[in-house]
Amino acid sequence: PEVFSPDLKNNANFKAFAGINFDASKFVPSPAYNVNRFMLDRIGNEKARATTIVEYKPNSKFPLHEHIGGEEFLVLKGTFKDQYGEFPKGYYVRNPIGSKHEPWVDDDGCTIMVKLLQMADTDEGVDPLHINYEGSKDKEKTDWGHVLEMYHNKVTGERVSMWWVDPGTEFPTNEYCSDGEELFIVDGSLFADGHEYVEWGWIRFPPGKEVITQRKGLKSGPAGAQVYRKTGHLTDSAMSMEKIQISIETEEVLDKNSNGRLESATEDDNSKKTQS
Repeated sequence: PEVFSPDLKNNANFKAFAGINFDASKFVPSPAYNVNRFMLDRIGNEKARATTIVEYKPNSKFPLHEHIGGEEFLVLKGTFKDQYGEFPKGYYVRNPIGSKHEPWVDDDGCTIMVKLLQMADTDEGVDPLHINYEGSKDKEKTDWGHVLEMYHNKVTGERVSMWWVDPGTEFPTNEYCSDGEELFIVDGSLFADGHEYVEWGWIRFPPGKEVITQRKGLKSGPAGAQVYRKTGHLTDSAMSMEKIQISIETEEVLDKNSNGRLESATEDDNSKKTQS
């Protein structure tokens, strides 16, 4: 069933299944000028651990800011621009902890699916990752379609990939499903738990071996499905390694220092203007 709340805590139980179809009429204006957001999951106030569809209006500009907990996103529509280049629809961008940029969009505007404050500090450096998944020649052919591996963190177990599943085909299971799984439908549709999730729909399966049974009916729709897939990030171990920790009960924001201790998080005020 679809779950949506207009407040700033949404699908915050990571031990439960969650699924929602995108609905443009439920865009919520952000405190940032010219930005709307559709919340998928969220813990926190304006500094939040969040997964969100964000719409930037044409000719929007944002100040230089640092990513204290990292950010990753898919460009779904229009073109995202910063000092590193221009990234149109079909790009996956990963900005590590400590990276900085000064983004803008031009006349075509831009819509992204973005995940904020969900990274662990595993000494990966601050250089961003940009992958043109639509134009990539590294797609691997499979019995059910194609897959492109885009990111793997050996410390946390996080894996990010793009899947192209043939029409009416069961979405395959593998050894990573029991570590939790997040699926975002870029194109086409998926059937799960008796519901159809269409373009820009989102599904989250919690970690646990029993989820394999729950997931067995997962299959693509009559037009197939293109799906962003993320696994390994929802285990207790992986979530405890995230640099920024936000309490579900109090929404207090804490930052892990170099010794692994939690301290009150600090952040450049400019970054709040682009928070999603």
